[in-house]
Amino acid sequence: LAPVRVEVREASRGSILRYKADRGPVAFVLLTFAVHLAVWWYATPGLAALSIVPLTLLSVFVAPINHHHQHLNSFRSALLNRGYELVLALQTGVAPYAWVLHHNLGHHRNYLNQRPHAQADESTWTRVDGKTMGRIEYTIDLLLRHQSDIYQVGLKHPTQLRSLLLMKLPLYGLLAALIWLSPLNTLLVFLVPAFFTLTHTIWATYEHHAGCETADPLSASVNRDNRLFNWLSGNLGLHTAHHLRPGVHWSL
Repeated sequence: LAPVRVEVREASRGSILRYKADRGPVAFVLLTFAVHLAVWWYATPGLAALSIVPLTLLSVFVAPINHHHQHLNSFRSALLNRGYELVLALQTGVAPYAWVLHHNLGHHRNYLNQRPHAQADESTWTRVDGKTMGRIEYTIDLLLRHQSDIYQVGLKHPTQLRSLLLMKLPLYGLLAALIWLSPLNTLLVFLVPAFFTLTHTIWATYEHHAGCETADPLSASVNRDNRLFNWLSGNLGLHTAHHLRPGVHWSL
């Protein structure tokens, strides 16, 4: 029955999206980006500062959409996917292909390796002595080293690393244009909320695996079957299934 379910949920051949289920997430991402732009363009610096928290709250819900897109691109067109990733990056603080390297090619392949002194998992939750990190310790540790880990994984995957570096050009170009036009509002509307969103993303991933048995992939993830949580996160609560079949569309 699985092929039938996939066929039913796929978008029509004339659609720019690969799956119908992505209509809502893509619309939400574009709407929240429009809100960012409106605040950046019209708000005074004082109002922009007051908007940091609500903009961050919006971007927090964009983050899992970014995760899903990096596992299975939303659009049929490569050009649309790359443009969409720039919009996602400006809201979540995660550059195009950074998820692919750190998460897909790093964490997903190595999450069962939590051995002391040989911590292959890029999102490791253990200290070198083998003890479990606290949530704050994990968040700070991963926040400080995730960039270097991206490039370490990239050395093993030069094609994806090259894509990451090439996509830095339009991303930094957009940021440079925003800063040139309105430096303070760019800081308050894009850079600060994106940093807070990235920090929250790392904070949220702690509960996915911390303290779990890592000898068996069926016991190595924490699952949440709350319907509201899974509706808001695109089924991220079904984490064991995600690790067993990371290439399957989030709606399936």
